[in-house]
Amino acid sequence: MASTPTGEIATTRSDPFVPIFQTTMQPTDEVLVANGGTSAYRVYDEIRRDPHAHAILQKRKLEVVSREWQVFEASDRRIDKKIASEADQFLKAINFDQLTRGLLGAILKGFSVAEILWVRDGARWVPSAVKVKKQRRFRFDMDGRLRMLTRSSPIDGVEVPDRKFIVHRHSIDDDDDDPYGVGLGSVLFWPAWFKRQVLANWLQATRKHAAPTTLAQYTGAYDKAKQDVLSEALEAMQGADSLIVPENVKVSLLEAKAAGSPSEQLARYLDELMSEATLGETLTTNSGERGARSLGEVHNEIRVAIAKADADLVCQTIRDTLLRWYVELNYPGEAIPNVWRDFSEAEDLNDKVDRDKKIYEMGYKPTSVDYLNDTYGGDWIEREAAKPDVGANPANAQPAAELAFADPARRNGSAAQIVRQISDQMLELGSPAIDAMIAAIRSAFADATSYDDLIERLARLSGDLSIDELAQLMSQGSVLADLEGRASVDG
Repeated sequence: MASTPTGEIATTRSDPFVPIFQTTMQPTDEVLVANGGTSAYRVYDEIRRDPHAHAILQKRKLEVVSREWQVFEASDRRIDKKIASEADQFLKAINFDQLTRGLLGAILKGFSVAEILWVRDGARWVPSAVKVKKQRRFRFDMDGRLRMLTRSSPIDGVEVPDRKFIVHRHSIDDDDDDPYGVGLGSVLFWPAWFKRQVLANWLQATRKHAAPTTLAQYTGAYDKAKQDVLSEALEAMQGADSLIVPENVKVSLLEAKAAGSPSEQLARYLDELMSEATLGETLTTNSGERGARSLGEVHNEIRVAIAKADADLVCQTIRDTLLRWYVELNYPGEAIPNVWRDFSEAEDLNDKVDRDKKIYEMGYKPTSVDYLNDTYGGDWIEREAAKPDVGANPANAQPAAELAFADPARRNGSAAQIVRQISDQMLELGSPAIDAMIAAIRSAFADATSYDDLIERLARLSGDLSIDELAQLMSQGSVLADLEGRASVDG
């Protein structure tokens, strides 16, 4: 049986499309290649100066940085919990959010580099700071190893020490052959460049519209001397209110037509292209657009999904570099903790209430009040059902014994009959008060002249309607029902 090759075969050194006469590799990004290779990252700085491009790039980065992060131990072992706790402490000390934001510069330029400053803390090596550096300082050799440009080696650079530099890559391609990565700058370059040209032409047109071009015509053949004289006269005209010329010279103003603004439309279109390339959508950035709320929510979900992918990639880079090196230096052979950002969205409490209400109506309830405290916050206790005070006699209330339906003889009937009789009596005695309320509401509907007038009438009516009579009746009915229940038990 033939042996299985274990090493990498399709290496950069064997790639016929990569020049081998040089020590360092050149990026495959066509925009960088066309503008000077590894020294051309300045063209992507020009993209970042575009206000719209800056806004969408910041939005993509800050969506990641704004999420809370947490370090997870590799297992439940005591040593793994200790390592995770220490990692959480030094990540907070070095400002992990700021480091994440710096490493996300790879989104635009393809890769980012950060240098770790190690210090001795007792028996441990810990990072005191992690500083993100500019991409122009670094190159990659034919084996993909990082090299740093110095004054003594400004072309090929020098090798860097192990466990010293973090390299985070972002590539819009689907391969791992280019250690420089391929950033969004290669996609945003042309829309940003065209937008600069459009704005330049737009400003020129605006200037022309504000200050028309002066045209002077004279009779006769071409005469350079006459033209020079007229040119001087027109220049003088710009600073004066009048101009005196011979009778055979005609002076007029050429005004730019202001019908529409195709430059503005083109600039907005280019902004939309950059938004789609960076965020995957346009509704959360381009204010000129209008769309349904549901469509806006879908666009926002796409943007968040892209940010979550960015967060996962950065966290994986931190785990494979900074966290791994920390464990190797201080706890050789132990497992490496993970760090992740939380992209879970909080559930709407109103939706939770509706769900719990439906479950309760199905016949189920929480095992304890702790569920309410954990789900809705606060400090809840079980509410006791209010019991009517049978000894109290509400003010202006007729004693329960005087009610028509409060006949002790009715206790001889079954419980169902007693409940039905009390309900019928309550309905009969309460109908006048209820009918009066309904009549007042119908009158408001009949008298209203518009929808707004109806709302105003109903608002006034809500304060005028009296429920005292109905409340008295309900109170007496509750007392009677309690007495009937007690009598049935004592029976």
